[in-house]
Amino acid sequence: MNLPSLVRYHRKAADLSQIELAELANVSRKVVQCIESGGEQVSWKNVQAVLAVLNVTLTPTGPLVSQWKDDASQHEQQP
Repeated sequence: MNLPSLVRYHRKAADLSQIELAELANVSRKVVQCIESGGEQVSWKNVQAVLAVLNVTLTPTGPLVSQWKDDASQHEQQP
C-alpha cells in the first residue's frame, strides 16, 4: 500500500473526479494528480487537505512512537 493508491482508491470510492476532490480540498487539480502519481513536489499541508476530504487518517507507527508521544505529553504539561 502506498499514498498514491490510497488517495486514488478513496477518491474513486467517493465517486469524485480529480477536479472535484481538488475543489473540496481547496488545492489545484495538479496537486491531486501529483499525489496520485507519486510526485515528490507536494507539500504536507496539501496532502493533509486531500486526506481530510477523503476522511483518511494516517497514524504514525514505529519503535519510537510511544516514546515520542510520552515526550510530547510531558512537554505539553510543563508551564
